[in-house]
Amino acid sequence: MKKMNAGVWAGIVVFLIAAVFLVQSFQFSYKSELGPGPGFSPVWLSGILVVLSILYFLESVSGKNAGSGEEWPKGQALKNILFILACLAVFLILVSFTGFVVSGSIFLFLLLFKAYKWYTSLLISIGVSIILFWLFDGVLGVSLPVNGLGF
Repeated sequence: MKKMNAGVWAGIVVFLIAAVFLVQSFQFSYKSELGPGPGFSPVWLSGILVVLSILYFLESVSGKNAGSGEEWPKGQALKNILFILACLAVFLILVSFTGFVVSGSIFLFLLLFKAYKWYTSLLISIGVSIILFWLFDGVLGVSLPVNGLGF
């Protein structure tokens, strides 16, 4: 049996995610009185993504892109990807308890501390989290998770 490359797995994962979004997008109305409704963009975008993921999967299976050098990450690259996924998981767990600003600051700090000095990483992560919270919650009116202190 031929070994499946990363493109095959990527095509499968993207297809599954796009299919879930496509099914869920039918819960929103496609049209409104003024034109396209809230379901218009999700239906089209996820539908296009389903088609593209199928085409990518078929191309990967047929071996047309076998010379592209697609391989699973190894060594440090794999460690970096797993570290980012772990940081994202920590953010998702903490956000409901500590609020967006605290969990966002921790998330950004963990991602930045390898590249910058600790105090620079801390200032950037806190600053960006506060600015994003202000932008979404204050300006755009999109409620973000908050802790007992209101941030």
